[in-house]
Amino acid sequence: MQKFTLHTHNNELHFDGRYSAREMIKAAEDKGFTTIGVSNHMIMHHQLTPYLEREPMFFDDYNKAEKAYQRHIEILQNLKSDYKIDIKIGFEVDFFCHKKWRNHFEKMLPHLQVDYLLSGSHFLKNSDESFICNIYHLKHLNPQPDAETLHQWTINHFENIIAAINSGYFSFIAHLDYCTIFGLGEDEHYTDYKYRIMEALAKTNTPFEINTSGYDRINRPHPDIWMIKEMSKNGGIVPTLISDDAHYTEKLGRYFEQTEQLLKDLNYTNRFTLDMLKKPL
Repeated sequence: MQKFTLHTHNNELHFDGRYSAREMIKAAEDKGFTTIGVSNHMIMHHQLTPYLEREPMFFDDYNKAEKAYQRHIEILQNLKSDYKIDIKIGFEVDFFCHKKWRNHFEKMLPHLQVDYLLSGSHFLKNSDESFICNIYHLKHLNPQPDAETLHQWTINHFENIIAAINSGYFSFIAHLDYCTIFGLGEDEHYTDYKYRIMEALAKTNTPFEINTSGYDRINRPHPDIWMIKEMSKNGGIVPTLISDDAHYTEKLGRYFEQTEQLLKDLNYTNRFTLDMLKKPL
């Protein structure tokens, strides 16, 4: 069974985990993992101002964001000598296409001494990113978007995942169909976009995760099993790894055995290994 977990969260500096970094690292070590990757959220954008009061881990100021991320790295670096488990430092990045975001992100990268980045897309947006909304906060919008607008935002969401894949920044891509938790992107109108995501993964040889948190939310992993089957051809068109997306110590490694059996049944042998982690470009 996979002995590492690379998609985990903690509660340092207002991140959305429920336990401290120390508690998460110790729990992973106690569970027999040889490596834990800490990948708290990197969510920054100049249009996030309306959400700052509700979400202290969001930033609309790129300089403030960088200072917080540097502090996060320092906290983890100081913990490394206390444990035998290998601690990798990363971020789960909400990627955006806006030129201003890309410029600040690329300027920031050389200053962040991290082992890897993964991309997890959590936002809906309009075409020019003058409006963005975390999918979780969609229910708070007033007025609510009409069906046509929501449809276009969902298309933009999938297009953004494709752009993140093509960017080359990321060691792997997280929960490809995350939006389905909220009843978005489920019907046949979006199937073509999901195939385009898989095609982008194959073309760039970008790994993806099978996120087991979906078993608790919608009784299946992310992405949907039919997508995993599509990508399992010839042993797997790109490397895959299992991720628990753990925000709690008790979630570490949850459903890994079940997912290992799924991969075995599909003969998905192209597995992600730790030497595939890459530092940001």
